[in-house]
Amino acid sequence: TAPTVSSISPTNNQSSVSSTDNITVTFSEAMDTDYVTTNTDNTTCAGTIWVSSDNFSSCVRMSSEPVSSNSNMTFTLDPYDNLTVGTTYKTRVTTGVKDTAGNAMGSQYESTSGFTVADTTPPKNPIIIINDGDIATYSQIVTLSLSSTDDVGVNGYYASVTSTVPSCNLNTCEGWINVNSSNSYSDNVSF
Repeated sequence: TAPTVSSISPTNNQSSVSSTDNITVTFSEAMDTDYVTTNTDNTTCAGTIWVSSDNFSSCVRMSSEPVSSNSNMTFTLDPYDNLTVGTTYKTRVTTGVKDTAGNAMGSQYESTSGFTVADTTPPKNPIIIINDGDIATYSQIVTLSLSSTDDVGVNGYYASVTSTVPSCNLNTCEGWINVNSSNSYSDNVSF
């Protein structure tokens, strides 16, 4: 009896996939691990399990050969680099895979719509800028050109939103930046 692909993970149309997720393929029966392979050297589509974002013109490089579990029915692939946010990937299993009796898969398996990698990184806490007593709030990562009498006083990067100037100074107030625009010191500070 020829083996078949029972399931894959992430599944078709799954859109909440993390960039660090692994890919798993489960077969209908125990497989010969010598014939369940992938490419660990470069982005060429080689081996018998491929993952690609460009219709298999190139493939995701894996950090190691597929790791078997579930009595050699499930195989896990670990991408060498993080997957790209906003990108859709498909999985292909070629007819080169064989079960423990030496039967090859009858036809190639390919996920129809693939999975999409979502931006699962939570946003950073808001950054509060105090400029001569005025408060400006930046809720995402920003790069600022600042002026100060000292080296720009950055003691930590984040702060909670507030409507009042905090009762602390640059040495003790984490996440606040004091800007005195009348002085000439300037630098770029990235958060």
